Amino acid sequence: MGREAINVGLIGTGMIGSLHAENLLRRTRGATVVAVMDIDHERANAVAAACDGARVHADAGDLISDPAVDAILIASTDRTHAEFAIACIKAGKPVLCEKPLATTMADAERVLRAELAAGRRLVQVGFMREYDQAHRDLYDLLHGGVIGAALKFRSVHINPRFIRELTIDSVITNSLIHDIHSARWIMGEEICSAYVQWVSVDPAHPRSARLADIQVIFDSGAIGSLEYNGDSGYGYEVTVEVTGETGNVESASHPSPSLRQAGTASRAITSNWPQRFGQAYLDEVQAWIDAIGRKDATGPSAWDGYMSLVVADACIRSAETRQPQTTHPIEKPSLY
Repeated sequence: MGREAINVGLIGTGMIGSLHAENLLRRTRGATVVAVMDIDHERANAVAAACDGARVHADAGDLISDPAVDAILIASTDRTHAEFAIACIKAGKPVLCEKPLATTMADAERVLRAELAAGRRLVQVGFMREYDQAHRDLYDLLHGGVIGAALKFRSVHINPRFIRELTIDSVITNSLIHDIHSARWIMGEEICSAYVQWVSVDPAHPRSARLADIQVIFDSGAIGSLEYNGDSGYGYEVTVEVTGETGNVESASHPSPSLRQAGTASRAITSNWPQRFGQAYLDEVQAWIDAIGRKDATGPSAWDGYMSLVVADACIRSAETRQPQTTHPIEKPSLY
């Protein structure tokens, strides 16, 4: 006999929140959506109706304290993540918090310390690339020792076009935060130094960022490059490459097949991130629900969320000073 479904409350019903709602309701075993909240009431009502009449809350705190809600998925605006995650921890409810865990290192540490005070892991951070098959295949090859010790990490994160003008600070905390976590996770070590360079959209807005590159140094002395392109004009791609002592490993960048026809060779490129990482988002949520059912925690932790902001903080300081900056994390707690 199977376990009862985990009743999930969803905070934030925008593009990513709606994707999570659809996955939880239609494609995830052992879960259902029973409550939603968004400051856009029309959008919240539409998602609630699609979730078979889930309750609509006007306030995130009311949703978190709702006794019918077993676990919470936070997909609201970045600046709300830390406060909502802390409220979930204080309520003793598991939470899947979309990246970033916070928008500053200080706020990420507040979430971390709240979880430490609770004495158990309740937070999973939405770094869904850990669930992407292309990333996992590369991780397994590297940690299987087939190319020896890793010497250099390189990631390329390409977007098709600007949705809105982003500053270098927001590019780091909202987009490159994925690549920062991927670098830490795949290399299996922390980043101790970061140096940021970027190309602005136009000289009148020098903090705007069309293209950015972060040069990093890992604790072992290995080096890395994290490249972001916000306006490629052709599609969405994410690739990772690691150079080792005895070889090189590179992730598959496209799920589509190669086509050779009429004297040409071509391959279709995905147009957006939901298309490229659709399966990863589904697998991420399924892993979260399965862990709750086991009364366990899995996936990227509050420590990972915190350390990604530690690196982001060094990156933002580098952008301000135009010099490399070292990271300043607290000592890693035994809980992680």
